[in-house]
Amino acid sequence: MNLLCSSLAPLSLHTVLPSLPVITSHFVVVAPPSLPCSPPPSCLDPSLLSQASPLHRRHGDGGMLSPVFLRSHKSMESVDPQFTMRRKMEQLREELELMEQLRDIIESRLKVVLPEDLGSSLMDGVVLCHLANHIRPRSVASIHVPSPAVPKLSMAKCRRNVENFLDACRKIGVPQDKLCLPHHILEEKGLVKVCVMVQALVDEASSKPPLLV
Repeated sequence: MNLLCSSLAPLSLHTVLPSLPVITSHFVVVAPPSLPCSPPPSCLDPSLLSQASPLHRRHGDGGMLSPVFLRSHKSMESVDPQFTMRRKMEQLREELELMEQLRDIIESRLKVVLPEDLGSSLMDGVVLCHLANHIRPRSVASIHVPSPAVPKLSMAKCRRNVENFLDACRKIGVPQDKLCLPHHILEEKGLVKVCVMVQALVDEASSKPPLLV
């Protein structure tokens, strides 16, 4: 009987359950990765990336630098209609101011009143030739003018007037980069350039004394 009791002595936990792991109270919590604030560069439109200006921003923990792309004015024009409209309105206002300056220069010197359509009144070159002769007498030797019988000059005579005016501007001293081309006057496609040239003509003439002939 004593032998049987001694064989039934209590067994330790490790003896009964040798394959069970020891459970402890320590555990690890894995935080989910933070969501990105913007899509990776590979998901963006390549055309926008090519127009962007790369900067770098440092993370809050002072670690790595991540690139930050800023859109240029050109890309802003393509995606922001209001930005493009503002640019066009500013350009139109500047052109209108130049037109008024050109009108004031001609009307104040020649004592005339030009029509509202300024381009059509200059395209035959007559007014411009008279302006050159007013600023520098006899700078244009001959001017083709309309007559009651022929109220409108031919294109050949208009071109000759315009070319004579441009030659007079060169002789007076207008810089080459300020000179316009004949078609800017004849076809009314470059009145802004005509304004710049006439202003340069006035400035050049006022800076030099008139020639004595």
